[in-house]
Amino acid sequence: MRTRRVMGMAWTNLRRRKVRAALTALGIIVGIMAMVSISALGGGFEGAITGQLTVGLETDILTVMPSGGLFGSGLKYVTENESRYIGNLTGVVAAMPMMQRTTVLYNQTNDTLATRMVGVNFTQLWQIYSHRLEFTAGGLPDPSVNNTAILGYLTTPFAQVGDNITVQLLVQTGYGLTSKNFTFTVSGLLDKSGFSGFMPFDRTLFVHLNTSEAIYQTDQLDVITVKIASPSQADSIAEEIRNYYDNQVMVLVPSSLISTVQSIFSLVEVFLLAIASIALLVAGISILNIMLVSVLERTREIGIMKALGSKSRTILGQFLAEAALLGFLGGIIGIVGGWFLAYGMGQLLPLLFSSGMSTGGMGSTFGGDIGSFGSFQGLVIVPQLTIANILVAILFAVLVSVAFALYPARKAAKLNPVQALRYE
Repeated sequence: MRTRRVMGMAWTNLRRRKVRAALTALGIIVGIMAMVSISALGGGFEGAITGQLTVGLETDILTVMPSGGLFGSGLKYVTENESRYIGNLTGVVAAMPMMQRTTVLYNQTNDTLATRMVGVNFTQLWQIYSHRLEFTAGGLPDPSVNNTAILGYLTTPFAQVGDNITVQLLVQTGYGLTSKNFTFTVSGLLDKSGFSGFMPFDRTLFVHLNTSEAIYQTDQLDVITVKIASPSQADSIAEEIRNYYDNQVMVLVPSSLISTVQSIFSLVEVFLLAIASIALLVAGISILNIMLVSVLERTREIGIMKALGSKSRTILGQFLAEAALLGFLGGIIGIVGGWFLAYGMGQLLPLLFSSGMSTGGMGSTFGGDIGSFGSFQGLVIVPQLTIANILVAILFAVLVSVAFALYPARKAAKLNPVQALRYE
């Protein structure tokens, strides 16, 4: 019997038993919906998080940090001389050492601001972060004037260009710490920029590095920020830097971190898909049960078909065709339902995350806004469903249906026509 005719008969039999067919396909629909929604939402979530990481952790910027810390065995600080060596490596555009300290600022009206003071070389700062240094007023300080500074973005104005601000710092004097005040003139006000890796911009006071070193009477620096010519060179340059320090520093490579995040997302997605596939297993058992009942109900029909000359493979093909049609239709409906479910969750999850993050967390560090990195506000999750995913989902639904229908179909094909005709 031709395939078209077998499929036609299978379709007719399903239409005659609409309620049973619908209930049988329901398990397939739920299973495929779960798998498709998890896959689409997982892809969208991965894309959104990776996008935010790419913005916050710029792939052409490496961060060199001492690995010793308070109790570690590695280096506890880096120096300007070391940054000069790194700056001369092949593929390195600029290497900027940096010193960070928490502080309190006072403006001309004695308002206070808890923030951080970051000592940098402004020429190197511009080389590395020119795309982030957008001024709402003023500009870069004069390199020859050590008491000038840049003030990062603040939601409420704190000072204007030309104003003097006082910095209250704890400095080492003998065997103790003493609070001292230092005055700086504001040369520029930055627009909102957030974080770039471990480099803060908003709510930050930038001063000359040599001024910061003089205040604290030390050349022991916290971080070296390295801009490279191409992200493809990141791993090799990072390895050179580690070798130079004899593996006593941490070199943070943004592209490696992003790859790690993507790998974690993939593992989680596979785990969730494995759980969702249990629904398809339940659906398969349901198909097996329904098909066995169908064989019993259609025993006389099978006997008549065999008496009229239908071969066993025709009977087998008809039952498998019905199962394949159920799997196909259930898969199509499940894909559509899964897409809408993923889309709805994609709209809901950012609202839940943003409301959860609004009360504190990383975004509240120093009372500042770290922008796109570390915050879920503004996160947009667009479900990603590829043609390959659709085809795999349909194929999986059909294969599960056919596999579980194989035993009932073979049982129907092997029925003795005489006994089948006698069946009441």
